[in-house]
Amino acid sequence: MPRRSHGVVIMVTLMGVTALAMLLPAAVGFTLREHALARAFLYSAGLLASVTGLVYLASRSGPVVAAGGAHPFYYLTFAYLFLPVLMAIPLTEAVPGIRFIDAWFEMLSAFTTTGASVLEGEGTRSLHLWRATVAWGGGLFLMVVAIALLAPLNLGGFELFRNRSGAVGASSAWGEVHQPTRIDESYDDKTLPRMADQLRVIAPVYVGVTLLLWVALSIAGNPPIIALMLAMSTLSTSGIAPDGALSGIASEMLIAVFLVLALSRRLWPGARGMQQGQGPYWRDPELLLAGAVLLVIFVALVLRAILLPQAGGPGAQLAMIWGHVFTSLSFLSTTGFISEVGGGVASVFPGAAGIVMLGLVILGGGVATTAGGLKLMRVFALAWQARREVSKLVYPESVGGDGPRLRSLRREGAFSAWLFLMIFIFSLTALTALLTLTGLGLEESVIFSVAALTTTGPLAQIGGPEPLLWSALGDIGKLVLAFGMLLGRLELLLLLSVFWRR
Repeated sequence: MPRRSHGVVIMVTLMGVTALAMLLPAAVGFTLREHALARAFLYSAGLLASVTGLVYLASRSGPVVAAGGAHPFYYLTFAYLFLPVLMAIPLTEAVPGIRFIDAWFEMLSAFTTTGASVLEGEGTRSLHLWRATVAWGGGLFLMVVAIALLAPLNLGGFELFRNRSGAVGASSAWGEVHQPTRIDESYDDKTLPRMADQLRVIAPVYVGVTLLLWVALSIAGNPPIIALMLAMSTLSTSGIAPDGALSGIASEMLIAVFLVLALSRRLWPGARGMQQGQGPYWRDPELLLAGAVLLVIFVALVLRAILLPQAGGPGAQLAMIWGHVFTSLSFLSTTGFISEVGGGVASVFPGAAGIVMLGLVILGGGVATTAGGLKLMRVFALAWQARREVSKLVYPESVGGDGPRLRSLRREGAFSAWLFLMIFIFSLTALTALLTLTGLGLEESVIFSVAALTTTGPLAQIGGPEPLLWSALGDIGKLVLAFGMLLGRLELLLLLSVFWRR
């Protein structure tokens, strides 16, 4: 009897959702009288829906099973490589003269919530809305996958939440979590139910929060389409928006409130598997570390305003401080919005100070959120272990204490975080070396590599003395950075787990 695999079911579902999503820019295009673009999306949606229906009809007979030994890496890699091909089809028709490799790169960048664009200064509102929609869907897909597929394998940051025995169990001090699961048939049988369960939990909140921010930004004075793009880009941490979309401090304050959601998974539903203790939110390690980083930047900016007063009076100084703090929060969450209140790109950590932005995006946001980077919890684990090592040097006979939760984070958690840091450095070095072979300078290669691995495309605008253009890259460079985006989104530990089951 013919049998469908989980991979076929997942891909058919994603193809159908992609076809449905194309109707949004088509409708907006007809409303804005961008008829050629609207027709491209409408025809592509019809074509993709037809192909999806045929694939479904051809594979619907027989029970849904999965081949023994299947690994989530295969599902996710295929999804991240194949879906952008389908998403690029309307782009090739809507943008005159665009090559398919550029359209594929654009869609892969959006789906991985990187936000790197080869269409700088080009495109209509409908086109930017399509990019933001793809990124928004990519953010939801990642959050569902993180809990449904990565948590049972102790990957994606979940390797930090272990009890003393090294397992992640229901009695762990971190709260109720999934038991670690081997890659065998018993795991595969639960893949679809897990994803469906997490989708039912996360999607309503994800959609509701997006609609709430959309309404709030519209009330703040943004055009409805721009407000929708900003809301989608904020929740997905993609930073996709037309130039000058941020208009006023009210909009930036609203966005800043919702960017906090990218700093800790504990703020989202369906996170029973990684509750950082059961205490109040202000004791959450990720939120504490993010607050400490932003406080240091704020104090430095205040001292700068006091010691180096600028023209414009206190109002201009406050605007500068707010703009820098907002931009810092945006890059810490790997979103990449740049405040317009403080003077725009030219005034935010200019020149060599752009290395501050590189440091922030490398820190990254919360585990199992839409943010990229190392993740704050890994940095916290390393910092806490470093604190203990210094304490042992000063007081050799001291006892660590800290309770079972933090002791676990110091031991197994810090080891896992150190392993991931080494893999991140190795990946960054390899990408930088490959880009230098294509003719890029060392500084430009480092900035592009960090932007890809941390899924923060707008970093290229602000990371160096001069803004860098993704469109100036050659085809080989784009392929290298596309691989970097894939690694940054899936994390190399997931690939290593295919070969090394431990």
